[in-house]
Amino acid sequence: MSYAEYIQHYFTMPDCILFMLLTMVLLIVVYVIFYNYSKKVFDGELKIQHEFFSLTERFYELIFSGGSIIGFMAAYYLINRFVTSGPFYNFWEEYSDYLLLIFMIISIMLNSFLDHVLVKLKRLDKSEMASIRLTGMLYMIIIFCYIKFIYEDNNYDMFIAYFLTLMIGRFVYFDASFKDFIECVRNAIKNIPIMLIGLTFLGILCLRGYSTSYLLKHNGVITNIFFCHLYIVVAIFITHFVTEKYFNSRRPKHKRATRSQRVERAERMERPARKPKRTYDEVEDIEDLEDF
Repeated sequence: MSYAEYIQHYFTMPDCILFMLLTMVLLIVVYVIFYNYSKKVFDGELKIQHEFFSLTERFYELIFSGGSIIGFMAAYYLINRFVTSGPFYNFWEEYSDYLLLIFMIISIMLNSFLDHVLVKLKRLDKSEMASIRLTGMLYMIIIFCYIKFIYEDNNYDMFIAYFLTLMIGRFVYFDASFKDFIECVRNAIKNIPIMLIGLTFLGILCLRGYSTSYLLKHNGVITNIFFCHLYIVVAIFITHFVTEKYFNSRRPKHKRATRSQRVERAERMERPARKPKRTYDEVEDIEDLEDF
């Protein structure tokens, strides 16, 4: 299979549309789970909405961080598979390790683009962002364990080594403290249910893809997982704005003042302040001073 046929296969109609529809349905199921949980834990529309969006944004970040890492690995795999001769092949053979490091940096930049530009995550602070990214590392480790021990593919051992280096470097830096790391781990443990939902989401997509031959095993498992993440990212981009608009319409609105109330308020602001009347005691004090 050539590179053009390889790409064309994943965008063949109607398989592409059906896979996208399945992804959006599963994402709506995730929204329902998060909303029911928020409604069960909190009272009041504003608190429920805040918790709902907090959960959804953590789920988004989990997918973004995992998809970014899978993306550079898929690119590395595709280059190794399809670039077999020519000047670029010689360049790749000589500097592939350095280029892999560049791919890792690009994946970090891609992650930042996804959660700051494509879908701006406004409700997560720095500690929550760090904890969900740590959970994303565990998410990736589980995927690697599936590839190596269940799928029984040893072609990605080098990727795993690079990824573990990236994981250690993510949390070991010059001003890090052990206390901060422990706190981050505690917060990451709270995100494990979200990680399990993400893995179930991914597993259903892979099961559907392999059962219908939309995802081909000989095309590389890492590439198939990347395409699943790509579909989820597109579905998030579409549905995120719909949910934002829907919940904004449900927020309680302040009652607008009537025209007469607005006129009265304007007149009150324009009216000069009256000087306070002097009391009888103050007048007596002034007379005493004049006598003095």
